[in-house]
Amino acid sequence: MPEGAIAEPAGSGVDDPTCHNAELVTDIARLRQRAVFLRELAEARALLARPTTWRSPSIVGRQRLRQSI
Repeated sequence: MPEGAIAEPAGSGVDDPTCHNAELVTDIARLRQRAVFLRELAEARALLARPTTWRSPSIVGRQRLRQSI
């Protein structure tokens, strides 16, 4: 069973095509929202990883201190 999947009890309407179609629509919407979130997260991480000019000397100094310890 895939991660996050929930087992349906017997007679819960899983065989009903309208229920299955609605479930697929919600899954597609959830996957789209997840994709948007992951894109924004990757963008935020990239922005944090990019050093700014006024921070560069302090960042370099801290990295050197960490490496020397």
